[in-house]
Parts: sequence; structure tokens; C-alpha cells
Amino acid sequence: MSRRIFTINVIVLFLLFSVSFVYAEDKKEETVTQRYYRNSEKEGWWWYKDYVKEKKEEKKKETEQAKEEPRKETKPEIKPLTEYTFEELMKMHPDELSKIYDHYLKLAVQNPSEENVYNFYNIQDVVRKKALAFAKVSGYVWQKYPDLTTEKDVPIVGPGIVQTTKLTMNEIQSYIKSVNQDFGLIVFISPTCHYCETQLGILKYAESDGVQIKTVDITKNPQAQVKFGITTTPTIILVDRTTGQYMPISAGVMSLEDIYIRIVRAMKLLRGESPEQYATYEYQKGGGLDVTTPPPLWKDKKVNKGGK
Repeated sequence: MSRRIFTINVIVLFLLFSVSFVYAEDKKEETVTQRYYRNSEKEGWWWYKDYVKEKKEEKKKETEQAKEEPRKETKPEIKPLTEYTFEELMKMHPDELSKIYDHYLKLAVQNPSEENVYNFYNIQDVVRKKALAFAKVSGYVWQKYPDLTTEKDVPIVGPGIVQTTKLTMNEIQSYIKSVNQDFGLIVFISPTCHYCETQLGILKYAESDGVQIKTVDITKNPQAQVKFGITTTPTIILVDRTTGQYMPISAGVMSLEDIYIRIVRAMKLLRGESPEQYATYEYQKGGGLDVTTPPPLWKDKKVNKGGK
């Protein structure tokens, strides 16, 4: 009887020990699990992280990277020259025709066989005739629309050239006489200058036209040399007496005609004329040499008022 009681007690103790052990392990596992989820990022379908959104963003990034990557240009296939027709080549876009031309040129230079050189001169003849066709149509267009040419502005025959020169010089001399009291020329010279006397001799004719000229020896007046940045002689600068502004005219010997041309341009610039217009003479305005005059396509176009 005592033995049965002892055995029952042992079994009960064993069962109690097992239950306690399992319960302790469960508590331990629960503590670890709680600590893990409390300290880790909440993710998954039942939490905050959206895997579908992530996949879309990754796909978007891949698409953007693909766009940023430079596309590899496929070189156009150059066919044997006999597979092109003459009409096809004459109507071909210049960029494509240029590639064919370059291909056969390089082929002929690399291997100057009879066939390669023959092919090259054939494609060259096509290019030449394409250019010739453009030139002939250009002549037709110029004849029909003379405003598109500069023939009337820049004559190429002797009498026309003489008249253009006369018009230019008359306008230059007239302008200089109208403003010669508003400016003066300073000529910088030095004792060792081989060309200063020559330039001064030319400027005597300008003095007879009323141009005021002052000569400065840079060895005796170094301050003036520094002030105007003179590095060579003879050098001529124009000074606007009304504003004190100045502009270089020449460095080295220059003819009287060129000096007058530059005087007019310098005065126009100092008085606010734009660089695009300062070299345009009055008789040239409104013509083919006037950058502000639009071509016939826009000149004859009616301007809509009120932004309509």
C-alpha cells in the first residue's frame, strides 16, 4: 500500500514539474516575441508596410533608369551602290546621303581599287548634281524675288562698285563734318617708332577736314600710356568730348579712308548705336545689308492687331 502511494506521488510530482517547465518556456518565448515585435519594424500584410506599393516604386525606378541610359544608335545599313536608284539618291535626305558618300569615300581611300574609286566618283557625281540643282533653283528664285539677293546692295560690275564707294565716302565725310567738334583723335607715338611719322603725315589730311588731333609721346607721358592701355605705337584713339568716353581707332599705320570709316563707327557706338547696326550706312538701310529688315516672307506679312 505504501509503495502504491509513493508511486502516485512521484507521478504527480513529475506532471507538476513538466507543466511548470512548459509554462516557463512559454512565458520566456512570449517575452522574447514581444520584445522582438516591439523593437522591430512592423511589416507584412497585417502591419503598415505595403509590398505592392514597393514593387510599383521599384518598377518605376527601373523605368526611369532605363530612360536615363543613352540609347544605342543603330547605324544605318549602307547598301551596295547599285541597289539605289538615281532618283532615290537625288530625293534622299542630305544627312542620309552624306553617310553613303562618306562610306564610299573612306572605302575608296582605304582600298583604292578600280571598283571602289569608280563607286566613289559615281556617288560624288550625285552629290554634285544635287548641289547644282539647288544652285539653279536659287538663281530662279533670286531672279523672281530680287529682294532676297544682295545684287542691288553690292554691285559686282565696275560702274556699280565706283558708285558704291562714292556713296560711302560722301556719307562718311558728311558725318565727320557734322560731329568733328564733338570728338578728337589722340595719336600715341614714341621716338623709336618707325611708322609714327608716316601715320602723322596721313593724319594731316584729316586735320584739313577739321578733325582735331593731339599727339602724345608715351616716353614723356607714361601716365597717359597706362590710362589708355597703350602697348604699341602708333596708336590712335577717339575721345568723345561731350562724354569723355573713348574707343580705339587703330594700332599701326592705317589709311585715311579706313580711319574715317572707324571714326564714324566709333562715334555711332559711343552714342548708343548697336553693334549690329553701327556699320550700316543710311543708303543701305531697308535693303539686304540691313539686319533689321526682314525678308519678303515676313516683310509683306500683315501684322494682326490686338494679338489676334
